[in-house]
Amino acid sequence: MTDKAKNEYQHNDDGTTFIFLETKNKYFPGKHTVIIDTEDWDKVKGHRWSIYGGTTDRYSYAKTGIPHPDGGLQKCGHRKRRTTLPLHHTILGKPPKGKVIDHRNHNGLDNRKVNLDFVTVSQNALNRRGNKNSSSKYKGVGWHKRDKKWQAQIRFNKKLIHLGLFTCEKEAARAVNNKARELGLEEHFCFNELD
Repeated sequence: MTDKAKNEYQHNDDGTTFIFLETKNKYFPGKHTVIIDTEDWDKVKGHRWSIYGGTTDRYSYAKTGIPHPDGGLQKCGHRKRRTTLPLHHTILGKPPKGKVIDHRNHNGLDNRKVNLDFVTVSQNALNRRGNKNSSSKYKGVGWHKRDKKWQAQIRFNKKLIHLGLFTCEKEAARAVNNKARELGLEEHFCFNELD
């Protein structure tokens, strides 16, 4: 189904709805499918959704523009001021103070309630994958130029814990995983996948 001012969509028999987006975003170009629970359709159907994400983002999100709650005009003086509304905020609502919304499966376009959770910023950071621009494909691992070895580290309670230098990148990643388990971080930590 479609409406020229809105996105194409498809209601599915399993209780989900797909919203189809196409974008020229330079970091996430092409066609994308957003998934929501069909019971949330009334919350999202009145908006035109698009993709956003930047250079360090591992995955994209869906957003729309809405009139700014404080009203007013943009600096140019003739256009109404607008603000960005992420789709996941439309589904769960604005997070309470000190919380953010985490996409448990790392897919920013999967906005089913089973995939969304209010977590602290620290918990959300634990669930992140490794940095897209890192020297290593593993979380908590980076190349130590001076010693020409892989350095393993983990952040816990706002402190960076150095785990050592390793000749093997996988061994450094294993050290990060082991320390996360030792610290009891299983619920939110995104463990490195070791073959």
